[in-house]
Amino acid sequence: MRLVFFGTPVFAIPALRAIVQNGHDILAVVTQPPRAKGRGQSEEIPSPVMVEARKLGLPLLTPDRAGDPGFLAQIHGLNPDASIVAAYGGILPESLIAIPPLGTWNIHPSLLPRWRGPAPVQRTLWAGDTEAGVCIMKVALEVDSGPVALVERTPVGARETRFELEGRLAYYGADLLVSALKSLTAGKLDIKTQDSAKATYAGMFKAGEMEIKWLQVAGEIDRLVRALSPSPGAFFMLNQQRIKVRGVVPVHHQENASPGTLVERIPGGAWRIACGSGSIWLGAVLAPGKSWMSTDSFLQGRRLRVGDKLA
Repeated sequence: MRLVFFGTPVFAIPALRAIVQNGHDILAVVTQPPRAKGRGQSEEIPSPVMVEARKLGLPLLTPDRAGDPGFLAQIHGLNPDASIVAAYGGILPESLIAIPPLGTWNIHPSLLPRWRGPAPVQRTLWAGDTEAGVCIMKVALEVDSGPVALVERTPVGARETRFELEGRLAYYGADLLVSALKSLTAGKLDIKTQDSAKATYAGMFKAGEMEIKWLQVAGEIDRLVRALSPSPGAFFMLNQQRIKVRGVVPVHHQENASPGTLVERIPGGAWRIACGSGSIWLGAVLAPGKSWMSTDSFLQGRRLRVGDKLA
């Protein structure tokens, strides 16, 4: 099958590899342009999919906007049978979606209609869902509202992070995509309309949502940290600085200390901090301009001791 592939982050790479390995003709890989980074924004960083496409020797397109007339003309000229989308990171206009006669298909890492939107894995973990999944769906104009062809379900691990769950779902999605393309080629791919009344929206986390509030329940803090790990990262405020965290383990018995109190330390390692209900062990922190360090090293450097408060 003649395909155009849209994708940008690491999540999209297993799917790209899978369709190449299964003999499909990739007419173009469309990814976001390189992003400026470093001091003075002088360094341009290619997307993971761009790097992978170059390794595979595939033609690349990096439009600033997917709706640019010149880009639309390029895709028309390629005459694809179908397009595949895997976390492209941009809105596809109806004029682009409609080009391939066999449709534009998306790999979406949630159990649609739950968690439509750009951050489904993060919201799955943040909400404490016990089950996650990935869908192959036909792209429609309204975000993630199109009919679903195939679904793979999986339990959410008790200590799983966004990085771990997203990685598993990427490989499940790649396998599903191969099956979907086989059925699509044979004209036997069945689709099922979503129940929009059951839809929930997975918006990107705003800064206020990423901040740990010590009045929260320990389990809520744990879910937030895992949902945002490794990026963009949950944080707490200390002396007007954002201190990012990782390596959180909740303790569910009630503490006698007020929220934010430093309760217990492991020399050279983690600290236990009281929450609104229960407490958390906090393993490592990242202060602005510093490298990751143990929580104990960080707090000792701030001359904080058991009984002090992070406030």
